[in-house]
Order: sequence, then C-alpha cells, then structure tokens
Amino acid sequence: MKKGLLSLLAVALTVVGCQNYDDQFDELSDQITALSGTVQGLSSVADQITALSSTVNGLATAASVSGLQGDITTIKAAVDALTASLADVATAADLGIISSTLADVQADVKELLAANAVINQNITINNVATLEYVESLISTDADDPNVIVNGTVIVSVDETDFSGGAAQIARIKAVTDKLATSLKTVTITNTYSPSTVLSFANLAFVDNDLVINGNTNLADGDASNDVLRTVTGDLTISNITGDIDLSLLTSADDVTVPGGAGVTALRMGSITAASLSTAGAVKGHLNLVSATQVDAGLSKVASIVADYATDIDFSAAATVTVQAARAATIDIAGTTLTGDLNVTASATTVVKAVALTSVGGSIVTGNLAELHLTKLSSTGTMTSGAKVMDLSALASQKATGASNSATAGSPITLSRITNFNAPKLDTSGVVSIVAATDITIKDHSARSNIYALAAKNMTISALAATNSVSFDKSATAFPALVDLNVTGVDAGSGPYITKQTNSVSITSDVLTTLTTAGSINDVRLHGAAKLTSLSTSGYIRDFELIGATTLTTAGIGHDHIEGSDAASLRISGASKLTTVAPTALDEVGTVMLTGLPKMTSLDLSSMKTLPILGAYTITISSTGLSASYGIATAATTTTDAFSDKIYSDDLMTLKPLMTLAAATSAVTYTLAGDMITNVSTRTFDANGVAGTASTSTATLEQVLHALGGQFRAATAITTPVSEEDFAHVAAE
Repeated sequence: MKKGLLSLLAVALTVVGCQNYDDQFDELSDQITALSGTVQGLSSVADQITALSSTVNGLATAASVSGLQGDITTIKAAVDALTASLADVATAADLGIISSTLADVQADVKELLAANAVINQNITINNVATLEYVESLISTDADDPNVIVNGTVIVSVDETDFSGGAAQIARIKAVTDKLATSLKTVTITNTYSPSTVLSFANLAFVDNDLVINGNTNLADGDASNDVLRTVTGDLTISNITGDIDLSLLTSADDVTVPGGAGVTALRMGSITAASLSTAGAVKGHLNLVSATQVDAGLSKVASIVADYATDIDFSAAATVTVQAARAATIDIAGTTLTGDLNVTASATTVVKAVALTSVGGSIVTGNLAELHLTKLSSTGTMTSGAKVMDLSALASQKATGASNSATAGSPITLSRITNFNAPKLDTSGVVSIVAATDITIKDHSARSNIYALAAKNMTISALAATNSVSFDKSATAFPALVDLNVTGVDAGSGPYITKQTNSVSITSDVLTTLTTAGSINDVRLHGAAKLTSLSTSGYIRDFELIGATTLTTAGIGHDHIEGSDAASLRISGASKLTTVAPTALDEVGTVMLTGLPKMTSLDLSSMKTLPILGAYTITISSTGLSASYGIATAATTTTDAFSDKIYSDDLMTLKPLMTLAAATSAVTYTLAGDMITNVSTRTFDANGVAGTASTSTATLEQVLHALGGQFRAATAITTPVSEEDFAHVAAE
C-alpha cells in the first residue's frame, strides 16, 4: 500500500502550495497510535480519514489547471482503500501494522514535499505584514519542506520596517532558509543596521536574474554555508565587504561584483559566466585593488587590476590586460584571444596560459619569472621580460604585411629570457633575445635576424632546403656563441642542384663546437680560431673550414648530395689538425688541404666514385705528410732501367679514384701544391729494390723538379703530378 500511495501522491504534490497536509498525516498517526489498545476508537480515525478526503478534494482545482484530474481520481481511490483497511481492523496488532505503514508513508511524503512543493505566486518580504503573509504560505518548522517559488522573490530588510530586532530577523531567516528554487528574478536588499547576514541556506537554483545588495550567506567568504549552484540570468552583487566566495556556483550569465577597496578576495572557481565585472566598470573588467586572491573561474574577463592579489585565475575574453604587482601566480584559461595579451606583474610572477593557441594581436608583458604559452603556435609582436618561457608549440611569426608571404614576421623581443627553447619555430623576422645563453629553434629563414648577445649554444633542428644560417661575428651577431648544431632538411626530390640550396656560413673566432647533420648544401666556417670539436654527418655538397688553429681532430662523416654538383672539401689553416679522414664522402670534385703542418695522416679512401663529368683540382700543400721517392735509374749493360716511384701510404688512399680518372676523359683532376711536404729519396739496387731512405727531405714538388724527366730519361712521373702518375704510387 505504501509504494502505491507514494506513486499516486508524487504528481499531485508538484502542483500545490506548501500547506500542512503532512500535519494531517501526523494527526492521523496519533489517532491510530492512541487506538492501538482500544479498537473501539476506530470511529474517530474514520473521521480523520474523512477530513483527509476533503483535503484531497481540494487538490481538484490545481489538477484541473494542470490536467491532472485522472491522477486526483486515483488518489481519492487510494484514500478510500485506506478507509476500507481501517474498517477491517479487529485487533491491536492490526492497528500496529497500519501505524507502521503510515509512518513509512509519512517519511516518503515529506521527502516528496521537500523536493516538489511549489508556491505559485510572487513572494515579497519588505515589512512585517508581508512577512506574516509569506509565513502563511511557507511553513517554517524544521521538518517542513523547502519550496519552489514559481514567481519573483523580493526580500528587502532594513531597521525601519523591521524594528522588532533579532526576533523578526530570525523569522525572516526561517522563511528564506526554506527557499530552494525560484523560477523568476530574486532580489535581495539588506541595509539592516546593526549589520546582519540574511540567510538563504537552501537556495540552489534561480531561473532568472539574482540581485544581492548587502550581506547574505550567498556572497560571503564561506562556500560551505549555502547551496547556490545555478543562476540562469545575471548575477549582481553590491555593498559587500570582505571575501566573496561563490566557488560552488557553476553558471550565470553576466556577473557583477563590488569594486574598489571593499572586497578582500573573490573566489568563483567553478563558474562559467559570459562575463565577470566589477560595479561601474565596462563588461569583463575587474577592479579589485584590495583583493589578495582573484579566482574568476571560467568567467570571461578582459582586464584585471589587482595590485594586492597574490593568486589570480580567470578565463580570457577577446583581449586581456592584467595589472597585478604582487601576484605570485596568474593562470589564464581559454584557447583564443582575438586581441592583445598584456600583463604587468613582477619579476617573481609565474604566468600560465597553457591552453592558449592563438593571439590575434600582440603579447606584451613586463618582467616576469615565468611565462608559459605551452600551446601557442603563432605569434604577432611579442615583447616580454619573462626570464623563463614555455614556447614549446611556437611555430611561426605572423607576417607583418597582409597576406604577403615574402613579408618579414612580427618581431619577438624577449629581454630577460635565458633559454630560448622554441623547437618548432621557423624564424621569419627579428628575434631579439639578448640575454639568452641557449637557443633552440627549428628553422631560420632568410628574412629573420636573431640578436643574441649572450648566446653560447644554438641548435637549429630542421633548416629548410632553401634557408640559410649566415652570420659574421660582430657586436650583435652571436659574439659569444661557442656551440652550434644544425640539421638540414632534404629537399625531397630533384633537381637537388636548384632545390637543395640551404647554407651554414659563419665567421667566428669564439666558436668551439660545430655539429652538422641532415642535408646542407654548403657549410663554411671561417676564422675558427677556437674550434676544438667538429662533427659532420648526413650530406653536404660544399664543406669549407678556414682558420681552425686549435682543432686537433675532425669527425668528417658526411657524404655528398646525390643529384647535386660534385662535393668539395676545403680545409685550410688548421695548424694543429693531425688527421683528415672523411668516412663517407664520395663523388668529390675539388679538394683543398693546405696549411695543415700537423696533419701526418691523410685517408681519402671514401672517395671511390667519380663525378659524372667535370674538371677539378686537388691541392695538398704545407702539411705534415711524409713519403719517399725512388729515383729513376737508366739501363746499363748489366742492369735494367727502373722508373721512379712515390712511396706514400697517404696518397695510396687516393690512388683508386685517380686510376678511375685516368681511364676516362669525362673527369679530370689537376693536382696542385707540394702534395707531400716531407719527402726523402731512395735509390734502387740492381734488382730494382729501393734502398733506405735518405735523411734529407724536401717537398714532392721540389724532388720532381730536381729529379724529374728533364734530368733523367728513365723517369715516368710528370711535373707536376697528374692523375696518370698515380700508377707509380706505392705503399711506403
């Protein structure tokens, strides 16, 4: 019977005022309990059921409005069934069962009333008379239900209209604490003096505007003493001092809070509002000059002035300006700004806009400790004094001209950053990072100009096939750079001679480490007086190293670029370099190895394949290479003639390539320089065995001039040495 009655009552109770129907159930329960020992008293219980039947009949009016006549008829049938059940009671035990069932029904009915009681009219409390009237509509006992008001709610309290003091304030509180939902505007005005707090402990939902003027528990600094969660219209708060905590509120339209010096904290952590503003400011602007905390939740904010706040959280509007001189942290939610981002804080402030992907205007900040723009992929003008920045997604600088791809990108000026780590950035305009010691970028276009006075380490991870890194050491062009690492991008398809044109060209007497990889058309390092580490890999067409007076070893691991011109290798002025030994370089044309007095080992054996065509020069001069020369002898009556020979392990590494060249006219090499700087001479015995080398040395060029064919008919080596002469080169 319990569940059946509940199901029947549930619909009807949603359309009636909160009158004391549950009191009638209490009276019925009392009657039944009193009869538990005297069955003869059942007649009085029947009277109570008759009264209950009359009450249910009173629901018919509401039912006719709401189209619930059928449900009311069913409820009447349930009451009739209750009457029949009482008629069958014969013992106290029967009454006990009914009493127990009735208690369960009462508990569920009270729950339904709490969830569904509706006042279908406006509620106004602005003097004692209106308070008394509202008290006739809303029961205020502890076990009476909270109500839904299908109308406006106006509560206006001052000491003139409520001169009865604390007792009247308590009565108002008893009523307002029963308000659970308002389906229209709620306006609260509290100017009562001495100051008192109006309570709306159960108001959770306002389906329109909510206006709060004066002290209430809804807009104080305690989020635990109210249940307000939703305002579908605007929320306006005024005449509040101290903290405002609406952190459990989830939604509102436009929110206005008090401005000026009165608010000491604003906490709205869960709210998503169209805008959040202070009174007297334009929409989206907060002026909270005394607040120590500003948490605007996900509400749209365009500007904040909060010079005392240490913690600021908000969601960005179309444009954002923040002035917060004492802020420790500023967290900005939102993904897109169509306008500018401007932050003025302190050198200890950490600003995080980690979801921001696009800023239509400029980014300007003062000195900051950190600025995190984790997802920002493109920037217009960016000017910041942040010392640490997260630019991990930054890929481009917006063009300064309208839709002109040839126009330089917007400038980036970061005056205090020490590690400019933008691994996806293709620079296309000015990048001024004068304090940065470390630079990581993806690419460096011809239109970009990096000012980095303190930079020591620079990495370019993907230099495009047509872009170049080119700078001469000067007061503004990497004057402190010691470590450069560049990886080039392959053009992808031919003709590489026109498509792979990227370049690394540097003049520096402070660079100590150069590392290259990928595909780079040409690498040229001049004035490299302090270079101590060189490592190349991947593919380079033209490699040139000049003036590396400190370098002792070189890791030359690159190959030629297939489909481009023949590779070239030039090393000059490396006075301490001991070995030149490319490990992969092939299809080489021009070679120049000069001014290498400590180079005692040369290995060019990687050069196994001739270019398709061309005339080239191989110059080897002023090195530390040693060899010996077998002096040609003419035939005698008792001995054969023996042609001269060059005994050199170093030239033997070049012999296979020269042999190929000698066999074709499509590719020719001219050999220049002294070739071998230290040559001793040897003579052949009667069996053609070269004897012990002499102690005197000269260059190969000098030996050939002194002992060449013009002096000895048996000589076979020309002066200067040609590619054909490598037939007479032998191992030492």
